[in-house]
Amino acid sequence: MHAFIHSISSRSSYLALRLAAGLVLGLGAQPAFAADPECALGSKAPPSELIAACSTAIEQASNSPKDQSIALVARADARARTSGGMTQALKDLDRAIALDGKNARAYRLRGDLMREAGGDAGKAAADLSMAISLDPNDAEAYELRGVVYTEQHRLDRALADYDQAIRLKPDYAQAYADRGVAFYLRGDNEKAVRDYDEAIRLDPERPRTFTNRAAAYKKLGQMDKALADDDEAIRRDPKVSEYYDNRGLTYAAMKEYDKAIADYDQAIRMEQRANFLTNRGDSHQFKNELGAALGDYDAALRIDPNFALAYNNRAVLYKKMGERAKALADYEAALRLDPGNDNAIAGRRVMLAEIKTFGAEPPRPLNAPSERSGPSFECTTAVREVEKVICADPQLSVLDLGIAESYARRLKSSRGRLAAELRSAQRDFIAERNARFGKPGYDLRLALQRRLDMLRDAGH
Repeated sequence: MHAFIHSISSRSSYLALRLAAGLVLGLGAQPAFAADPECALGSKAPPSELIAACSTAIEQASNSPKDQSIALVARADARARTSGGMTQALKDLDRAIALDGKNARAYRLRGDLMREAGGDAGKAAADLSMAISLDPNDAEAYELRGVVYTEQHRLDRALADYDQAIRLKPDYAQAYADRGVAFYLRGDNEKAVRDYDEAIRLDPERPRTFTNRAAAYKKLGQMDKALADDDEAIRRDPKVSEYYDNRGLTYAAMKEYDKAIADYDQAIRMEQRANFLTNRGDSHQFKNELGAALGDYDAALRIDPNFALAYNNRAVLYKKMGERAKALADYEAALRLDPGNDNAIAGRRVMLAEIKTFGAEPPRPLNAPSERSGPSFECTTAVREVEKVICADPQLSVLDLGIAESYARRLKSSRGRLAAELRSAQRDFIAERNARFGKPGYDLRLALQRRLDMLRDAGH
């Protein structure tokens, strides 16, 4: 069986963490200009009051273009914090830059808002670079450009920007937190943990830093620490659905699938997301609850028909069920959406080989099926893990029973040396099945299918 790729909460479908720079606007409240102190970037006033004050200042004909530009930045900041105000905020910033092409804060805010709105990342980086050229000591501009580079997976550039932001502002908790994300994505998990430690020391009130550190601890195999951080994130903000999903992933990594499913249930109750449903489907699949797993993958794809991960993991399920044609179709769908998906590439290659060898039809019982509904042995007395897995999976049970019936039929018609060779081959098959089950590279369903096909072919 090919490994699942787990889906972890983020703005994109594959990043492990959501980058949490947010809007970082200024080094404290600063008046737009002395004549109108109520229009201030970073003001604590409600956005509606700030918008009104800045609008008055902007329309004052006596104010200079530079002062109007400053007021437009403050109004854009306020508008960005209101529902549906992003478009108006960006228009304000375009106007601010047209009035004063050296307004560094206008470039910085426009670059950040463009990034936040999912706009052109290149233009966002260009705006932030312009802000830096106008004000080389602007730590926030370096930090925000680092976020853009991280989202583009240009991690060396991102790390250089975070380093500079921290040099300029050594107590910059957000820069440490986001540098931790870049280290995590680069696979430097020990460095990521150190940065998250510092971010939490400087600002322990950010629950997302705890959940991000949990992800790094998972990569390091430190599951107890990961679980403690997931718990802390939920304790600090129990209204964030992602935190339950992330803790579910921790439980799944610990093979505590019932606890994982309970957390996914909570996340899904709070918010229907394709990745939450896919993750729950994975845990159901690991428990061999195939119907529940299939239902979750189907629901995930109804929410997001372009979610490559759900196709990949449903393909793993179909492969386990012996539905080769469906598995192949899902691997191909995953690759259309994510051509670099190594799991889907390998899975597609295996399915093409199996279909060429065994055909596309799922395994079926013999033409004269047994009245038994389970495998060839009693599940109530099963001791070996491989037997328990066969009992829990209807398709594996069909294959096991088919092997037993085909073997019995062939043995009945064999005599002397042929019968002895048949008995020996069956003993060897069962011994190999028991010894190799659970080992890397061993596919139980494929091994059963091959043994069944060999017995049937030899009987013709």
